[in-house]
Amino acid sequence: VVGLELGARFGALLGRRMEVVGGLILIAIGVKILIEHLTG
Repeated sequence: VVGLELGARFGALLGRRMEVVGGLILIAIGVKILIEHLTG
């Protein structure tokens, strides 16, 4: 519940920028996993 409240407040402050950062982090994790599977 606290996390949801903080998330809503930070979302209002940072907005679109954090969505982009979150997306880039997810892409980076996906690429890392893909590379590990291809080279492992």
